[in-house]
Amino acid sequence: MGMLTHRAAFIAAYFAERSRQGLPEVVGPTDREVVFIVDGVGGFQAAPLMVRRALIDGGHNLGTMCFDWQFGLWGEIWTDLMWYRRNRVMGARLARKIASFCRDNPKTRVHLFAVSAGTGVAVFALESLRRRRLIDTLVLACPALSPTYNLSAALQCVRRCYALISTGDRVVLGLGTRLFGTVDRRFGRAAGLVGFHRPEGLSAADAAVYEKLRSIHWSPELRGEGHYGGHAGWVSARLLRRHLVPMLRGEPLLPVRPGMVD
Repeated sequence: MGMLTHRAAFIAAYFAERSRQGLPEVVGPTDREVVFIVDGVGGFQAAPLMVRRALIDGGHNLGTMCFDWQFGLWGEIWTDLMWYRRNRVMGARLARKIASFCRDNPKTRVHLFAVSAGTGVAVFALESLRRRRLIDTLVLACPALSPTYNLSAALQCVRRCYALISTGDRVVLGLGTRLFGTVDRRFGRAAGLVGFHRPEGLSAADAAVYEKLRSIHWSPELRGEGHYGGHAGWVSARLLRRHLVPMLRGEPLLPVRPGMVD
């Protein structure tokens, strides 16, 4: 009953937040610290809504900026996942938006929080920034990228990065990505299930950049915060309220591990 109760609470929180403030691109002040948020497939925008709710409920004075990259009708998940060329274009568009914001707000600390297939768009965006370090903290929640995707170019643009991993995410990031592929169009288990592994041919310089990457793994203790190991658990408002801001500040409350598995 605990999981069902938390799932019902998640759905209620989602619709309550959507009703309360809708889905504007920008919420809150952006003069000191801002989080760009990239949701997963389907246009549901659960991540922006839950992050905003967690920040407001926690009394944190951070602004949020929602990047809407999804295609077509609400719930059209397959196109979002499989249209690789368009997702690259949307990544470049996000890169321009981040670069423009940083030019206009040079004193604002900028973070990037991405979920599921949105992690691919976020990584593509960072690659388009051409090694300009504009992002303080990158959070890749349940990344739907292949485990050996080379993150070195993206990591050049960030101060630190956390990958949020759950071995219980077997339906979406196990079976789902075996059948329909990851956002970078590989077929097999995704990094959000098994973590990021060393890419082939990784140079010593690129391996050094991977020192910025740390992984945070699901544990049964997180059930009390609404995360039962499934795909949506990392965007539980209760979990985010306690853990997101410490992660953005580089002081996560959860145990961290090296981000790359050899």
